[in-house]
Amino acid sequence: MSSAFNVASALPHRPIAFQSAPPASAPAAPVGTFPTGTKIQVGKHNVIIDRYLSEGGFAHVYLVKLSHAIDGSDIAVLKRVAVPDKEALANMRTEVETMKKLRGHRHIVTYIDSHASQLKGSGYEVFLLMEYCSGGGLIDYMNTRLQNRLTESEVLKIFSDVAEGVACMHYLKPPLLHRDLKVENVLISVSAASRRYKLCDFGSAAPPRPAATTAAECRLIEEDVQKHTTLQYRSPEMIDVYQKQPIDEKSDIWAL
Repeated sequence: MSSAFNVASALPHRPIAFQSAPPASAPAAPVGTFPTGTKIQVGKHNVIIDRYLSEGGFAHVYLVKLSHAIDGSDIAVLKRVAVPDKEALANMRTEVETMKKLRGHRHIVTYIDSHASQLKGSGYEVFLLMEYCSGGGLIDYMNTRLQNRLTESEVLKIFSDVAEGVACMHYLKPPLLHRDLKVENVLISVSAASRRYKLCDFGSAAPPRPAATTAAECRLIEEDVQKHTTLQYRSPEMIDVYQKQPIDEKSDIWAL
């Protein structure tokens, strides 16, 4: 079976730094990665592997060259994900469909295309093609500024950009929660004119959830929260689901 992700969605929640500025020399690629020059079709787009960038969880991430420029750039990022089962495949579709809904917003990493295929034996392979953010990850940038701390205006700029991306999700009809807002999920797009911060990693996105009414519902919500969110950023209603409070846009605001 082979299909583009134009149907309805995720992987177990695992952190992955899936974009960074190209290193002076590419990191050592693990066994099983695509060599430079490999040609791959992702949906309607043909790409050529330029270099391996990183790995995390079940994913390998590459810098690729596009057959034709998109928004003035002929480079992009390709995320290749090994998906073990249908539940994980459904979660991966969530990320893809969320990125499609948000495509075009200046503070959301741009979705380009995707493709899924069933592997021999068991499991699936998913390719997700997206915008390349040349400034790398916010967490990496912060680590370069440990001695020369970010100024108040820089912090406000970062917060404002991320808040705009979150607002875009919350104003969808129906609204979507990111549910995993953290510095690791912010990338930096750099141009001659400006530095722009963009929200990424939408594998945990979900609609608001009404208050649980039974202990069984609480247990299901608790399992979902533990799988798709990060403890340090969880709102009180996520920490203690037995309070039976709704989980809505306020949870993202707490994480901000």
